Amino acid sequence: MTSHCDVVIIGGGAIGSSIAYQLAGAGSNVTIVERDSIGSHASGFALGLLNPTSETGNSEALSHQSFHMHREMLDLVQEESGVDVQVLEMPHIEVALTEESIPGLQAENERIAQLPGFASTWLGPDQIRSLEPRLTEDLNGGLLVEDVIIVDSYKFTLATALAAEARGTVLVQGEATGIAYEHDRLVGVYVGEDLINCDVLVLAPGPWAGTASLWLDIDVPVVPQKGEIIRIGSLDPPLDYHIHGYHLESSCSVVQKADGATWLAATKQDGVGFNTVPSSEAKELLSLQGVRIIPQFESHPLILHTACTRPVTPDGDPILGKVPGREGVFIATGTGGQGILLAPVIGRAIADLVMTGETGIDIRQFGLDRFSTG
Repeated sequence: MTSHCDVVIIGGGAIGSSIAYQLAGAGSNVTIVERDSIGSHASGFALGLLNPTSETGNSEALSHQSFHMHREMLDLVQEESGVDVQVLEMPHIEVALTEESIPGLQAENERIAQLPGFASTWLGPDQIRSLEPRLTEDLNGGLLVEDVIIVDSYKFTLATALAAEARGTVLVQGEATGIAYEHDRLVGVYVGEDLINCDVLVLAPGPWAGTASLWLDIDVPVVPQKGEIIRIGSLDPPLDYHIHGYHLESSCSVVQKADGATWLAATKQDGVGFNTVPSSEAKELLSLQGVRIIPQFESHPLILHTACTRPVTPDGDPILGKVPGREGVFIATGTGGQGILLAPVIGRAIADLVMTGETGIDIRQFGLDRFSTG
């Protein structure tokens, strides 16, 4: 069966759903094609931490724009979808677990203090533990940042997709298998053997973006990076802070969600393809990191251990914008572990490009053409 729409978006994660939400709000006839179900991959398993102060690279400005856009978007998508995204606003504590980490964190404190809309304060060990007495006694101070936002990443993705659907977007479960052209002009997308005719295609398939290289005859250098998270029994009284520290040469976030579960996140593992089997090594590492930050976690039972794959690029930056040489084709992928944070700003930027050919959001440095050797 052949159907028609203005825009087909391949990928029903946070990025694809956000683009659909913005386009549908602007009057476009949109179809999301998702191979599995909405939020069934990285967008549904992410920590859901919205903390732009941790971003210092090329995407720092985008992160801050998106953080402020989240405040408005969270209210809207919850109202339009009827889904409670379980929003929590709380301060962020970055703990210095070693003396060697103090200079770097003090420099970080000074950098964050210069950012508009954020207050950051360096605190000594006793001051930090007065805020959260269950923290390890073996710490060397840290910084306090007001305030970050925590969401349920699955419910945020679902709410955004359902809000887009309420605005007229069609959700299609099926696997995109190719692109149809006539005389170098996009005419549609194959889902299985069926063709959906469209004027515009947006590729937002997360770590599967490399598949599009075959369709476009252009290299899309996105590969999967495995990430694992464990959830353990709740603290009573609940944590009032998001806590982050470095131990065993990697970082660990500790946060207690609205449902009471405590999350320890997250590992990064490259070179294992699309393997999403939780590993005993990751569980042990996250457990040790959590106990180093809050010793009483040693007695807390494991509730859930999850693994997913994130889309990463060779330079660590996202790929956003028009696909060069392919009229009517756009791409939004490569966000690594920041897809939930960046979803609103990417949704707006890509929707602008589709509707008007330009956007006031500066994404020029994130074009696919930066990887061209020609």
